[in-house]
Amino acid sequence: MILTVDLSNTRITLAGAEEEGIVFSCQLATVKSRTADEYAALMGLLLDRQAAGCTAPEGCILSSVVPELTPVLRRGLEKLTGREVMVVGPGVKTGLNIRLDDPSQLGSDFVAAAVAAQASWPLPVITVEMDTAIGLGVTDGSGCYIGGVIAPGIPASVSALTSRASLLHDVLPKAPAHIIGRNTDESMRSGIIYGAAAMLDGLLAGMEQELGRSATVVATGPWARAVIPHCRRGGIHVDEDLINRGLWLIWKKNQKR
Repeated sequence: MILTVDLSNTRITLAGAEEEGIVFSCQLATVKSRTADEYAALMGLLLDRQAAGCTAPEGCILSSVVPELTPVLRRGLEKLTGREVMVVGPGVKTGLNIRLDDPSQLGSDFVAAAVAAQASWPLPVITVEMDTAIGLGVTDGSGCYIGGVIAPGIPASVSALTSRASLLHDVLPKAPAHIIGRNTDESMRSGIIYGAAAMLDGLLAGMEQELGRSATVVATGPWARAVIPHCRRGGIHVDEDLINRGLWLIWKKNQKR
């Protein structure tokens, strides 16, 4: 088993990956003040519960979009597993043909999602990551990663509303029964959830127009199941393990034969 770890601004997802697929998955909050020892202890508790019966990790791979926390979590993982941790970045083979102005700017989560999507879905494929931000990545029909979109995610939208408008309060981001809200709470929840769905509909339509053909769309992240059912564009697949499966594939590509 390989331990795959996806570090985002709000959560850390740990998953055990094998040839057969993801065998377990668990999460903890991203807290920048925690030490490597604290992360090792917390992850150990999670794995004791979630990975009971699984073999000890043969390796570990980390994707991070929080640079200041990357070395801390890496040390924590090495304390936990006793293994050297592979961090997705320069020098790591991904097999992804990146056609950007500066490929080094592409986040490792985008890379892992694209690698998994290419391996599992027909091209062209658009990945939709719904976490702190909403990120869309486009792989064209030739298998080249050509770019994408980054937009505010659900947490960022809620924070912006409540911090800049005195009369608005925190709400549970859950779709109300009607788009037309009958009170402030419903109106905010409608704008957050249905607004995100409408944004995705428009962005996907524009991307497919630029591609000149329809594309496979695969969504992942903690907010995917809350938003995707409200998109008018049909056929959007939700794959909660997309990034961790991509990390597993990247780890395999870097093993010496």
